[in-house]
Amino acid sequence: VVDDEADDLRYTLELGLGGAANVRVRHPSHVERDDLKDAHLVLMDYRLDHWPEREAQPAAFDVRTGLALAAVLREVADREAPDRLTAVALHTGHLSEVGRTIRPPHSGHVVARLNNLEWVFEKNEASLYRRVVQLAHATQRLQGDWPADSSASETRARELLDLDDGAEWSKRAWREVRECQPPLYEFGGGSHGVLFLRWLLHQILPYPCFLWDISWVAARLRIPEEALRQLMTSDSDLARDLRRLKYTGILAGFLGDRWWRTAIEDYAWELAGESSGGAAEFQRRLCAKAGKALELVLPRDPVVCLDGDFKVEGVGSPEIAVRVRPDHWPPFADPAWMDVETVRDDPELSAMVEPLDRYRMAAGS
Repeated sequence: VVDDEADDLRYTLELGLGGAANVRVRHPSHVERDDLKDAHLVLMDYRLDHWPEREAQPAAFDVRTGLALAAVLREVADREAPDRLTAVALHTGHLSEVGRTIRPPHSGHVVARLNNLEWVFEKNEASLYRRVVQLAHATQRLQGDWPADSSASETRARELLDLDDGAEWSKRAWREVRECQPPLYEFGGGSHGVLFLRWLLHQILPYPCFLWDISWVAARLRIPEEALRQLMTSDSDLARDLRRLKYTGILAGFLGDRWWRTAIEDYAWELAGESSGGAAEFQRRLCAKAGKALELVLPRDPVVCLDGDFKVEGVGSPEIAVRVRPDHWPPFADPAWMDVETVRDDPELSAMVEPLDRYRMAAGS
């Protein structure tokens, strides 16, 4: 950890990590090459205000932020240990300042992607220490050259994702992984593991694609999200089934639980069965699995709607929502939906509306 108030931070970090990782806290002036050579993760502070030694240096050494210093330390780490992968992340209490004009300003994965970082952590987040250790552990798993052979590259990716080859839905799941353009072929060999790590962190885990978070699972099963969260703590058949379909690969839980989309789709299809009973039959079978009465979410085909900061707002109907195309939203991800009222009075959001849906932006539509 590199921080201009290293002495103040050292005890807090060691206490928070609780022995889950070996940690060295250094002032920028005291970072040694051996520190970088040994590290799986370098955690940079953003503001480097208390660094008096810097003032006497020429312009080329006038490093004012962790973003600038991170680029230097990454190059040193790669040079000192070319066969070792070292992740670099920002650790800051000033994310809006780091993101500047990026909308929404809290999107750490977007800031990281645009600044050659693996991640951006906020100092006051409740799960900070757990996630720091997870990122370091993921980096540790990716040590060594990535296979140059395309078949071996695919095998390595499937192992890291912990994709169950015995599951009926595994072939379709792998096809969906491929559709999300994992860096497996053109960039083979070398320290390619960092590209796979960034693909997961920047383009997969934050978005609904071949993995779904609980909001999308709840919408597909037509259960209120809070009800599903409570059910997941039970010993019902539904909870056991869903635990079996969870993603358990590298970085599992980093941004909360994720489920294989294809597995959830299959499960919902099996619940519906071939009966002509429609929603009523689906509800009956779902309640039997849950071991309790459940009210289904309306409408019949709900979509997960986002708010103006692209956070989940709730479930809505396609009839009163529109699809939007944010710059950072991957083209292979499920569509981003927003309630018409959310975007109607916001020029920036209105500009992102899918062209085919823009006619519905007119007042009264």
